Amino acid sequence: MGLIVPQRYKKLFGKVRTGKRPKDGWGTQTGKLIYSLNNFFRKNRINLKEERSFLIKPKEIKEFLRKNLKDKDIIVCFDYKNLYHKQRDSRGHVSIIENIEDDIVTLIDPEYRVPKYRKVSLEEISKAIESHGEENGGGFWVIS
Repeated sequence: MGLIVPQRYKKLFGKVRTGKRPKDGWGTQTGKLIYSLNNFFRKNRINLKEERSFLIKPKEIKEFLRKNLKDKDIIVCFDYKNLYHKQRDSRGHVSIIENIEDDIVTLIDPEYRVPKYRKVSLEEISKAIESHGEENGGGFWVIS
């Protein structure tokens, strides 16, 4: 999926690229067709597909998550700075959505230096998705 990390983190991964920091930051590069999830699934003969939905209205997000979490996995792509207010520069980030209860979404965050489970409001996730933009992969990636 195009994972690229700084040289000092190479030892943490089995198969990884290192090099100059990409414009979009370190991590996967699933926005490029060659590194897309669907390309990864096809190449590895995994019978899954990814479909993207760009929703920013909290009410629509809530309905979408309730419907799709029943039998699908959902990844959310958003602007990290906008959601967590911890980064100097805006960058894309993804997390797995574990569940939604009332207006609170539980995310599973793959970043190694932060809590794995993070709770955010529908309003917060909505703003972070909108800030990242559909053109940058922002939104929901449904895996089925």
